[in-house]
Amino acid sequence: MKPEISILKKRVYAFTSDLGIVVVANYFLMAAFSQFVHTVFFHFPFNVQLFLINKMAVMSSISLMSITFAYFSLFYFVTNGRTMGKTLFGLQVKNTDGSELTLQQSMLRAFAYFTCAMTGSFLFALSYIRKDEKSLADVFSGTMVGVDAFEEKAQGTEFQLSLLEAQHEDVDYEQDRAA
Repeated sequence: MKPEISILKKRVYAFTSDLGIVVVANYFLMAAFSQFVHTVFFHFPFNVQLFLINKMAVMSSISLMSITFAYFSLFYFVTNGRTMGKTLFGLQVKNTDGSELTLQQSMLRAFAYFTCAMTGSFLFALSYIRKDEKSLADVFSGTMVGVDAFEEKAQGTEFQLSLLEAQHEDVDYEQDRAA
């Protein structure tokens, strides 16, 4: 039987996965922009094209911040506290009173990630220091990260529910086989 991974480790893995998704999306956006410059501005002098390409570092930074803010804000709000990484690791951001996340809370969480990054990233370790294991994003938005229970996952289309049931049956089969 596998040992259970702690919620803090799952949070780190989920956040790293989400950042990986954001970085890949930014890479493709910048590659598309570079191709756009070469295609549309081909008749401009070469030094003008180089000037635009050299400004890519600034544009990449701005687009990375924009994509990160949009990714976390929209995913938390639209999927009720789940990003792709959190879904992958079975986590969900929950309101402390059990209600659904608001757009303001989702945006505050994304803003807290920027605050952590701009202060040298050491604030990301806040959840390891606090006894209640809350991060700066949890404190800012009045939320908490918890395990996404199977009953809470049982929402969606018939196909999604059949996949969840099959996954749950596989786990039961593995537990019976191990016993």
